Amino acid sequence: MGDLHRALWRSGTVELDRYAGDVAYLGAPVGEFERRLRAVQEQLVLPYVYWAPVTKEPAIRTRAWAKIGPLCDDAEAERHRARLVAWSEPYWVWVTREPDDGVNSPAPRALVVAAASTDGARELHQQLRGPVDMSRHEARDRDFAELAVPVLLSRPLTAEQFRAAHWRDDEQLPAMVEELRELLLGYGYMAGWLDLAVRIVLEDLAGDLSDARWAVFSRARWHWRVLLGHWGDRQGCRSA
Repeated sequence: MGDLHRALWRSGTVELDRYAGDVAYLGAPVGEFERRLRAVQEQLVLPYVYWAPVTKEPAIRTRAWAKIGPLCDDAEAERHRARLVAWSEPYWVWVTREPDDGVNSPAPRALVVAAASTDGARELHQQLRGPVDMSRHEARDRDFAELAVPVLLSRPLTAEQFRAAHWRDDEQLPAMVEELRELLLGYGYMAGWLDLAVRIVLEDLAGDLSDARWAVFSRARWHWRVLLGHWGDRQGCRSA
C-alpha cells in the first residue's frame, strides 16, 4: 500500500486498476478508495515550499534548506514555487505535503510533490559533482541479468504480476519468453522486477534458505544476490 500512496501524491493521478487487489478487502471500487484517501490526505497535510543553494551534494542531502509554510493551499504553494524558481541564483526548490504537527523540520520530509530548480542549477550541480562513477550501476545490472532474469523466466507470469513489477503502464506482458527476456535485459535492474524475483525464490525454496531469517521478505530483499544465487544452485542440483 505504500507504493500506492506514493504514486497518488507524487503524480496527482495513478492507474488504480493495477492496485485493485490491494484494496479489494475494503469492498469498495478503486475510484471510491481514491476519493476517500484524498479526503483524508487533505485533512492531515498542508503544503510547504523549501529552497536551498546548489552544492555538489545531492539535493536530498542538502542541510541548508529554508522554508515557507504551512501554506493555505496548493495555489499559494505554486505562487511561492514560481517566485523562487525565477531567482537568478542556482537553487533547488521543492514543494512538499507534510503534517502540520508543530515540528519545525530543517529539511523536506514526507512527500515531495514538486521538485524544481532555478536556471543553471542542474548544470552547476553536475559541474561541482564531477564525473559519475557508473561501475556500481553496471555491476548491479549485470547481477540482475545473471541472477534475477532466470528466476523471472522460470515460470509463466500473469498480467497482474507484470503490471505490479513493471514501471511503464503502456507496455504489456510479452507473449513469448524470449520477448520478456529482451525486455528485462534491455532495461537492466528494476526494483519492481527484483521484488518479484525475490518473492518467487522464497516460494520455490520453501524454507531452504542460507539464513532462516531471510524468510522475511525485507531481509531476503536486502541479501538478494546471495538468495538468488542459492536458488540457481538448487535449480542446478535438481536438473543434474
